[in-house]
Amino acid sequence: MSRATLLSLAVVLVGCGPVIRVPPSADVQATPRTARSVEVCVAFQERGTRSRFESVAELSFAPWDYAIASVVVKHPAGLVVIDPAFGERIGVDLQRAGPFARLLFGGVETKRPLTQALHAAGLSPADVRLALTTHLHWDHTGGLRDLPNARVLSSRADLSWARGFSRFFDHGVMPHHLNAVKDRLAQFDFTGPPVDGFHASFDVLGDGSIVAVPLPGHTPGSTGYFLRAPTRTVFLVGDTAWSLRGVELPAHKNPLVRMDDDVESVAAALGRLHAFFKHRPDVLIVPAHEGSALAQLPTCESGDARSP
Repeated sequence: MSRATLLSLAVVLVGCGPVIRVPPSADVQATPRTARSVEVCVAFQERGTRSRFESVAELSFAPWDYAIASVVVKHPAGLVVIDPAFGERIGVDLQRAGPFARLLFGGVETKRPLTQALHAAGLSPADVRLALTTHLHWDHTGGLRDLPNARVLSSRADLSWARGFSRFFDHGVMPHHLNAVKDRLAQFDFTGPPVDGFHASFDVLGDGSIVAVPLPGHTPGSTGYFLRAPTRTVFLVGDTAWSLRGVELPAHKNPLVRMDDDVESVAAALGRLHAFFKHRPDVLIVPAHEGSALAQLPTCESGDARSP
C-alpha cells in the first residue's frame, strides 16, 4: 500500500481529534506595546507539492505547498535563526531514522543543509548569534551544530521533555542534535506579561522585536514567535498546524502522522490561531511547513530581507 493511500485512509477511518472552539475577537486583540522593527527573511531547505490530506484531516487531493525552512532575523545584536532545520549530516540522520521515517519525510536529494542556504544568501553561519526553536523535533534542530557561535534557546517545558529521550529517533526528536550543542543550550520561561490574548510571554531580546508565546500541544513546550517586521507582524506558529488550511478551517492534522503530544491543547491553539486569521489582518500567520505562507516573507537569497 502506498504512502498516499495510507494517509488518505487515515483521514476517513480515524477520528480527527477534539472539537476546536474559536474564541471571540476580543481574545486576540493587539496588546499596545513598543517594539523594535527588524528585517526578516526565509531560507528554504526543502519545498515541494503534496496532497492536502497529508497535512490536515480533510479528504482532499488539492495541492499543499509543502516546505521546510528556517527564518532569519537581522537584528543589530547579530543574526537570529529560528528553527535551524537541516544540518550538514542530514543524510546520516535520515538513514539512521529508519525506513518508515524515510517513507514519510523523503530522501536527502530534495533537501539542503541550512549552511548551504545561508551561504547562498551571502550570510555566514559563524555570524549567527542566537538560534531559537518553535519545538524540538528533528526537522527544527538539525542545523544547530552547524552554527558554532550561536546560543541556543528553547522553552523549559520542551527541553525538559526532550531530555527524557535517548534513542536516535525518539518521539520525533533526535537527541544527538541537542547533545552536540549542550554547552550552548539554554532554556527560558514565559515570565513576561500577556500579549495579544496569550496569558504570558518572553521577550527574547528585550526590545519587543521577537516575542515568544506558549503554544503547547504539538510538544509540551511548543512556542510561537511574534516578529515585528516593518509593515506587518509575523507570527511563526511552528507545527501547531502543518498547513495554512488547518488554520483556515480550522482542523487537526492528518491523524495517522500528526505526532501531537496533547491533542486537546492543539485544539485550543488551533481555535486561537483561527481567531487571529479572522480578526487580525495585521498578523501574518506562518505554519512551519506551509510554503505559501513562508513565501510571503522575503527570501534570504534575494538579498531583500525587509518586510512581508
